[in-house]
Amino acid sequence: MTESEMQQKGAAIVTGANRGIGLAVALKMAELGWPLMLLARDADALEQATRRCAALGAPVQWRAGDLTSESFMTEAVAATLSEYGSVDALVNNAGTAVQQRVQDADLDRWRQVMQINFDSAVFLSHAVLPQMIARQSGCIINISSISGRNTPSGSAIYSASKHALNGFTGCLFEDVRDLGIKVSAIMPGFVATDLTRGVGLEETNMIQPEDVAEAVAYVLGASASCCPTEIVLRPQRTV
Repeated sequence: MTESEMQQKGAAIVTGANRGIGLAVALKMAELGWPLMLLARDADALEQATRRCAALGAPVQWRAGDLTSESFMTEAVAATLSEYGSVDALVNNAGTAVQQRVQDADLDRWRQVMQINFDSAVFLSHAVLPQMIARQSGCIINISSISGRNTPSGSAIYSASKHALNGFTGCLFEDVRDLGIKVSAIMPGFVATDLTRGVGLEETNMIQPEDVAEAVAYVLGASASCCPTEIVLRPQRTV
């Protein structure tokens, strides 16, 4: 991508960009020439991720903060618009999980799961939509989970957050499809990240973060006449 083409492209915001899927997505988008705003809580890891993206030639900024904080997210969107002029893509990737049966629930932790996995995606989508609507273009990609279709024991709040995210994604697509805005949910099974490490499964058989990043690139590269509204990724081999 030439410098002039990069200047014409608005920025992408990627949440949870300091590691795992978010880092893989950020690196893939940097490789494709997207100007980036990376968001996550861990400033040190986020700064390292920024350096790796910058080494690929992409303009990149970062903000460390709490994605349960509306003031932080508001500032991050404003900073992105100030730096790059527009937000052409939003990848809502940040997520967390709690494995507890309903009868054993720590409800404060459950609220935090919903705030990070669902509420932040709703807030950021709402925040970037006005300028996407004004331009009649843009893309919002929500990194969901196959748990958003399933109901395994011990995963009530995680599954509920992903069911909610899938429902939100589908409705958002219907709301903005005629405005030229793509909306997609990517639903991987077990991915080899910190969230799945130590659960007793065969990590080498899991989906790799880079596989999810390729799915993001596919959505971003889809023609104007179609939208991959849902992508389900399953491990090829049993984990």
